[in-house]
Amino acid sequence: MKKLLSWGGASLITGALLDPLIYSGLGNPVPWGRDLVMVGAGALCIYLLVKFRHDL
Repeated sequence: MKKLLSWGGASLITGALLDPLIYSGLGNPVPWGRDLVMVGAGALCIYLLVKFRHDL
């Protein structure tokens, strides 16, 4: 579970930060709603990882 939360938090936040760069480079509109959901989900993963660090 610890590896899943670590991987999920890192990949979701990194993907949300790189997604606008990729979309703007392709000339497409950036899906901001999806990026905000990805940042929120990544932050939730990191929050759970920190909150339950002794139980995992």
